[in-house]
Amino acid sequence: MLRNQIYILLLWMLAMPAFAAYGSPNNSNNSNSTAREILRFDTMYAVNGPFVSHVPAQLSDPTIRDILGDSLPWKINKSIKGVLSANGLLKVQVRGLVFPYSPNDEAYFRALVSCQTVENNVIVVKNLITAPFRTGGRHNNPNLIAKGNADIKARLQLPRPCVAPIIMILNGDAQAGNLWFAVTGL
Repeated sequence: MLRNQIYILLLWMLAMPAFAAYGSPNNSNNSNSTAREILRFDTMYAVNGPFVSHVPAQLSDPTIRDILGDSLPWKINKSIKGVLSANGLLKVQVRGLVFPYSPNDEAYFRALVSCQTVENNVIVVKNLITAPFRTGGRHNNPNLIAKGNADIKARLQLPRPCVAPIIMILNGDAQAGNLWFAVTGL
């Protein structure tokens, strides 16, 4: 009996440093959190159908996380993919985000990260928006703008906690209000 207890105690003492090195798996404040991915995606849903808003916008227009869909439908000709890291780094590659029957006319796209978080013991939506990113290359060439491509890379200050994150591609002009063209999903 004493021999078994000594054996268990010895195993416990040997195992403790290994557990301490990793920390608690549920601890979101773990020092390794800066390198972890919160969300990786390679599909987005372009605004169309019932998500298209009216001009002017109406109270009955649907929103996703308080953001209206554009007043015109969009489509993704190629792909939109990206990653959001726990340190707030967002990288999105947009290829072929255009109107269904005409080229893109937006010189800039912005990205939005939407999280549910807690403020004063109340669950709230926190939307973080990047600066505008060119769709027409370094010189915003009109021929490139038409293709609807952009490379977005920004570091955002994510709330803690950041629950159920959603990524959206928005219009480039903040003065015109925030309208989503594409959102993570199928």
